[in-house]
Amino acid sequence: MLATVGQLMLMTVLMAPGPDIIGDNAALELRYAGTLAKVGRNGTEQPLKKFTLYSVITKQGDGKRLAYLTDERGGGSWAWPERFGTLDLNAKNAAANGATIRVLADHEGVPHPINIRQPIFEFADKLSEDEELDWTSGQSSYEVAEETKRLKDRECHIVRVSTNNGRKQRLWISKADKTLLVAAEQQVFMGRGEEFLLKLDLESAKPVDVAAFEKLNKPLQTLLDLKSQFNRPDGETKAELNPEQIASAQKVIGSLEKQAEGTPFATLAAVVNRDVKAQTQRTDDVESLAKKFVGQAAPAFEVTTLDKKTINSKDLAGKIVVLHFWDYEGEPLAEPYGQVGYLDFLSNKRKKFGIEVVGVAVNESFSDGTKASGALRSVRKLREFMNLSYPIGTDDSTLLAKFGDPRKLGAKLPLWVVINPDGKIAHYHVGFYVIKPDEGLRPLDEAVMKQIKTK
Repeated sequence: MLATVGQLMLMTVLMAPGPDIIGDNAALELRYAGTLAKVGRNGTEQPLKKFTLYSVITKQGDGKRLAYLTDERGGGSWAWPERFGTLDLNAKNAAANGATIRVLADHEGVPHPINIRQPIFEFADKLSEDEELDWTSGQSSYEVAEETKRLKDRECHIVRVSTNNGRKQRLWISKADKTLLVAAEQQVFMGRGEEFLLKLDLESAKPVDVAAFEKLNKPLQTLLDLKSQFNRPDGETKAELNPEQIASAQKVIGSLEKQAEGTPFATLAAVVNRDVKAQTQRTDDVESLAKKFVGQAAPAFEVTTLDKKTINSKDLAGKIVVLHFWDYEGEPLAEPYGQVGYLDFLSNKRKKFGIEVVGVAVNESFSDGTKASGALRSVRKLREFMNLSYPIGTDDSTLLAKFGDPRKLGAKLPLWVVINPDGKIAHYHVGFYVIKPDEGLRPLDEAVMKQIKTK
């Protein structure tokens, strides 16, 4: 049976002499299919998610540059800015600064970033017949177990990897070049020690000529430039963009879609376009909501705190009040819960001026007698973990509705409201503030200080 053109290309790559699998080509294009499954007690695998990994590898000085794009389905996934990036590999194919490719798995409501093996094996020199068949690097031990045929009868080295914490991997490395990752299996533990198995299999490897690479590189570079402007924290799990990030994306989305047409980046470009439009609409709606409330008399309110005390607007009349509506939950303790720590600092710092900060834990379960106690325990857990000193009341969303529930517009909590001594709303902000660690909640503090000076 004659081999297809794609198979011949892959055979050429796998049979290339030496570790330089790019050869005289402009780049090497790799496509992988991956799965993540929960392992049962009897060894059965229950699928949690599927994903694909697309990678373009080019020469860069003495090393290589590995650009990647992931696409995940089911069980959680990264927001689009975290689905692509680059790894700079040195002459031995080790990634600079320990950078890695990751997928995101959602388990019991908690996001878990999972490192996956890069397509280019960083220990090609160890697979030489003149070298030892086992070695250690950092906290990982490697052992060449045997040679076998894996994936369409391609000869591979099987490398077993174990770590100090008991996690294990099996890697199938092309025997022809000792560099290309043909397949991988790795143990993953999430939650209370539940075991999962991540599998990665090479579907295709194709050399890329100059013209094809230039076409691929245009949308890739646009995406990388945009990501650089965003300056998002490493491992960010929030999908929300701030107004500046949305504006930056709007400027390039038209050209990005044109550049990505007919490339593997076309789907991602469409996702970016849809997301930017949706977030722009939400931002416009939230701004309209803020305009509706700022300058108007604050609705009367009354909340019962975790300490069973009552706080109402009548008792706070004549004071500067900060209301913080949020889903205060002890599990998961997902970032940026730390902003409540900055709020506590602001509360203590400005209390001498008569500022009253009131946290409002929003959870529909507070109106359900069968669930209320569990919701209360979760809020108390967060309060104790963060050692919060300001009072926290509970709300089943009834009070939030009076102040304008941003969730009805597709936005998310928190909602921050500053009420001046005259009982009018002076500041209204939906979502987390963009902050610097050494400045804390500066926008909120400035709004509070403005009222202090006016008073």
